[in-house]
Amino acid sequence: MKNSSLTIRVFGFAIMRARFAHTCAIFFAIVSFMSMQCYAQEKVPALRLIEMKSMLDSVTRQNPAEKIYLQLDKNVYTSGDTLWFKAYLFNAPTLNLSAKSGIMYVSIVTDSNVVVKRQRLPVENGLSWGNISLKDLPAGTYTLIAYTQWLQNFNRDCFFRKKFTIVDDAGSNWLANYTCSSVITNGKEQAHVKLMLSDAYKTIMADKPVQLSVMKAKRRLYRQSLQTDEKGIIDIAFNLPAKSGDIRIIAGDGAGNRVNIPLNFNRPLDADIQFMPEGGELVAGLPAHVGFKAIGLDGKGINVSGLILDHEKQVIANFSTQHLGMGSFNLPVVNTGENYTAKVTLPGGAIREFPLPDVKNEGIVLNVINPTNEDSVKVLLSATDKIARSGESYFLIGKAREIICYGAMVDFKNGESISQKINKKLFPSGITHFLLLDKNSKPLNERLIFINRHDNLHLNINADKMAYNPRDSIALHINAKDALGNPLAGNFSIAVTDDAQVHQDSLNSENIITHMLLTSELKGSVEQPNYYLAANNSQAKEALDNLLLTQGWVSYNWPDGKDNPGYAAETEMAVKGRVINVFNKPVKQTKVQLFSKSPIVVTDMLTDKNGRFAFRNLPFADTPAYFIKTAKNFNVGIVMDDAPPPVLLASAGPTPMPWYVSNDTTLFNSLKNNLMRQNLADNLPANTKALKEVKITAKKIVKGSQNLNGAGNADLAFDEADMVKAGRKSLLNFLEEHVPNLRWGTLTKQYNLRFALQDKSIAEVNAISQFVLEPPLPTIPWYLIDNKPMMLIVDGISFGSIIKIMSLNEPNGNDIKNYLESNSAEDVKGIEVNKSSKYSWEYFWRYVLEDWKHSLNPSQIAFVEITTRSGKGPAIAHTPGAYLYKPLALSVPSRFYRPRYLPNDTNKQTPDLRSTIHWEPNINTGTDGKATISFYTADKPSTYTYILEGTNMDGSVGYTYGKIKVAANTNP
Repeated sequence: MKNSSLTIRVFGFAIMRARFAHTCAIFFAIVSFMSMQCYAQEKVPALRLIEMKSMLDSVTRQNPAEKIYLQLDKNVYTSGDTLWFKAYLFNAPTLNLSAKSGIMYVSIVTDSNVVVKRQRLPVENGLSWGNISLKDLPAGTYTLIAYTQWLQNFNRDCFFRKKFTIVDDAGSNWLANYTCSSVITNGKEQAHVKLMLSDAYKTIMADKPVQLSVMKAKRRLYRQSLQTDEKGIIDIAFNLPAKSGDIRIIAGDGAGNRVNIPLNFNRPLDADIQFMPEGGELVAGLPAHVGFKAIGLDGKGINVSGLILDHEKQVIANFSTQHLGMGSFNLPVVNTGENYTAKVTLPGGAIREFPLPDVKNEGIVLNVINPTNEDSVKVLLSATDKIARSGESYFLIGKAREIICYGAMVDFKNGESISQKINKKLFPSGITHFLLLDKNSKPLNERLIFINRHDNLHLNINADKMAYNPRDSIALHINAKDALGNPLAGNFSIAVTDDAQVHQDSLNSENIITHMLLTSELKGSVEQPNYYLAANNSQAKEALDNLLLTQGWVSYNWPDGKDNPGYAAETEMAVKGRVINVFNKPVKQTKVQLFSKSPIVVTDMLTDKNGRFAFRNLPFADTPAYFIKTAKNFNVGIVMDDAPPPVLLASAGPTPMPWYVSNDTTLFNSLKNNLMRQNLADNLPANTKALKEVKITAKKIVKGSQNLNGAGNADLAFDEADMVKAGRKSLLNFLEEHVPNLRWGTLTKQYNLRFALQDKSIAEVNAISQFVLEPPLPTIPWYLIDNKPMMLIVDGISFGSIIKIMSLNEPNGNDIKNYLESNSAEDVKGIEVNKSSKYSWEYFWRYVLEDWKHSLNPSQIAFVEITTRSGKGPAIAHTPGAYLYKPLALSVPSRFYRPRYLPNDTNKQTPDLRSTIHWEPNINTGTDGKATISFYTADKPSTYTYILEGTNMDGSVGYTYGKIKVAANTNP
């Protein structure tokens, strides 16, 4: 193959910060002029490249995405704890703090994708902070998700997600550690487990009788009485079922001690190994660089090695993992018509074969070499002979943060390979995305690399003493500088935690640098994100390159074909909507009034030509409720502009092991201290061991219920206590969480069922349609329970009887949704769900009109009875010309508790058992780059970890952590 230099126009675009804008514009204009004057024969492609950059940059400037990062005080919490967080909202292209959104949302989602907490937070200059009480959440793994309404215009992968865990002591009062493996013997797979038991103080459970069971879900696979040896170890073996998911060991003694251990088997059959050629494809006749990733059933990387075989079983390459199941290898030349196979040796010695991707007969290979000690990257393009002789031109693009920083037109007129060096200074720190596009701008090859400009903030913290006493005062002096060593003003947050209760894993814990520059732009879970950027060695740099070879990327680009945002950026507390008539047409120049009791607001305005109104800059309210009324109250309705909340999914990735399956006792200490805090709060002795709660189930009675079967006689009943516990949660969220098989669907085309649910008689239908009705009708959205359409009854009044709309398609599920979202759980006394024939019979005969009863039966409808506190039914929110609007309140952060101790204070009757020693979300350094914070230590000698994160608010971020020693009290 010939090797030629590029014979094309190269466009370099400076980094995207505002201070470079003037230079960038001049440089771009000069390059464009040279391109058109000196290379007239390629004027059209050159102009297309210029237009492409101009268009994409214009769209990005007009509709920039936002990036969110949340610092949490810790990753693991105990029952009843409080989660503290600081939110940074960035402009995605520049990493300046975003001025786009003034409101953001933070939700907690279970591992089964149920939203259990939701907050709405004010954002000022891109910053916000808050806290969430976890006292009503059971132990488990959760995902904290943060987003703005504006960010809903982009890929949901752009939302911030962070896993955290809530633990309690209900699962075990022993500690356990284990190893497990499996082997194939006589065609059957057998598990070998070595289990070591100790008590919560790490005392070995030697020579102890143990009753042991192995469970798969609810099925027992194995049961036996055994005895630990002198080291507290038990060896067991048992046959594995075909699918080994959710296998647990339960071990206990006769005294009530037990441990429940989930087993993770990285079985050969469960291993997943993917091979990903650099640039996208294997192409016949061209060399290839191939990345691979091997993961086990638990989602974590596994160590493998292997050989690459051709169709004749000849070895042409070998490979082995380098870090967390990832690696790469070279194929010197890919043979035409070849099918390659990887023969892989898995953990435990098992061997499996995996096919490599198919070989393409024609194509282009893109290789990018990124030496860490050089100031340029080298881009290599190789093409098959047919493509090289075609004379086609291509676009080589280098993008960072959705901005084109480099562009070139390339062709293969002088050979089958092209080599070009590109200066790294054209790109900001972080992931750069190289693409090769054809003349129609279709991507042919893609490659991610990481460029480190070493321009993160330099943060230092100095304590005023080498070590501290319990209940001592600590002063930490913060010094912030830029990459050149100049002091800078910035905004930061700090968390200080007790190492005896909180395990801070610096490699696995994400920080503001790893998130903003790396993980936020990659799909899926990244193990040990800080390893790739913190470790300054060749192995880490190679591991980072392998990660980018094998991990998909997240686009923050404005979606194609979207001219206008579907979701407007929320900049203020506002109430927006529109007034429509019975024909769904806007009612212009009509007076709309807004009333609020707390705070007192009385104001009015006229609708515009589109019937829209907007009451802006409303004062803050902790439980906002607005009554909106039009001057006309006949045949008009009010529709609010609230954007529906997005579907939120928990983070993928490995599920953490229970706290007691470890040699780490930090969580045990935290649980013990948490129990002591709860006992002291209940005026009990600190070391009291509470008896396990015995729950007595009884029929739940809903006071004032109009239930035709009698209060509480329903398939599902939720009383006032359930409603009070749910608080400001909307009725829709409550039902979604508590009613199995409730879903959003479509209503059948069967007209009799449709009109029965809408509470429309034959006379009303004829009056609306004015013709003989012939099915089928268009489907309309509706809520279903067990695939039965839901009929909503509020205080004994059918919802459809209130919503009298001159349309065959209304009311529909959107009206039900609007009502359920507009009312909170605390507004009602109870909810009863009648979905079986046993309980729906009476409702059917009362609420289904006579016109439709003969063709329907009770088993076709699920009736939901809601009992409100007012007892007046659903009319208030849907009275013509009126609307009761209850938006999600803006959350006000609590103040983190800071004890203060006097120098001679010896009163320690109330133990100081904090796990989070200090939390400060809003630290501002001056122009000298300095700030000082202070707090007091707790009662016990320990080591504290501090984590400081933040930004200079102008495109750079910083992170540092360190230790503080608390020794035994040396005061006389």
